[in-house]
Amino acid sequence: MFHIKLDEINERMRRDPAEFIASCEQSYTNVIESMAERICENGSDRTILLLNGPSSSGKTTTARRIRDAIERRGVHSHSISMDDYYLSRNEYDVPKDENGKADLESPLCMDLPLLSEHLSALCEGETIEIPKYDFMTHKRLDEREEMRLNRGEIAVIEGIHALNDVIMGAVKQNAIGVYMAIGTEVVISKQQRLAPHVLRFVRRSIRDKNFRDSPIPETIEMWRSVRRGERLYIRPYIPSADFIVNTYLNYEDCVLMNQLRVDAAPYHQEMIDAGLTELVDALALFEPLDDVSLIPEQSIMHEFIG
Repeated sequence: MFHIKLDEINERMRRDPAEFIASCEQSYTNVIESMAERICENGSDRTILLLNGPSSSGKTTTARRIRDAIERRGVHSHSISMDDYYLSRNEYDVPKDENGKADLESPLCMDLPLLSEHLSALCEGETIEIPKYDFMTHKRLDEREEMRLNRGEIAVIEGIHALNDVIMGAVKQNAIGVYMAIGTEVVISKQQRLAPHVLRFVRRSIRDKNFRDSPIPETIEMWRSVRRGERLYIRPYIPSADFIVNTYLNYEDCVLMNQLRVDAAPYHQEMIDAGLTELVDALALFEPLDDVSLIPEQSIMHEFIG
């Protein structure tokens, strides 16, 4: 676990925001490049790259950047999002948790057998037809995308269940596992800290509002279920990962926290009820970034703010 003090974040943002952002982004780029180098060293034996992590870990952007880094090293790659393997809501009975509420984090909401079948087929050099899922309508679309791995190519697959035994077990000898999450804790004071899951809530709130037509109250209401899903369906498989990546950018909450401060203003009590008291207390403490154009185009931040 990494730690950074709020005072350090604010001081660096006030002193030189361009340098602060560039430094954080370069550190993350170094991680991506180092990982891509090691992946390519495995040659043609490990043709499936599985990227796993809890909600709002930055899987989509990181998957794309790893893929680009692999390509620059002469290894052609293909991308698959596990989100496209969600089942249409009208095609199955949504699993329930112990309180009788919908458990949308359950792997049973996904067509994991089909994904497992597809990955095995890719390892055998066969062509698959990847489905497409629409989060706005919660339905699988009619369109399909064909994919086939030629010799020496890699398939990059990202999703919250990517290291699940149903998936990893079927292609373990051909797979490289990457677990990514926020691995940093922000120290506000001796008594107050923002844990990684709280920092991910900030990311998710902004992303869902911007891209998934889900207002802040819905994200708050779902949060306990999201956390439960992480404990049950993601953490047990972390030991399967070959790499563990901390996706937190030390400057990010100078952007996200100040957006959330405005959007969440009417919902402080709901956040407290959801176990996010420390976040409510910290919303106004981060030095704001006035010029978002300083954030580079390839940054993980754009997955949340656009």
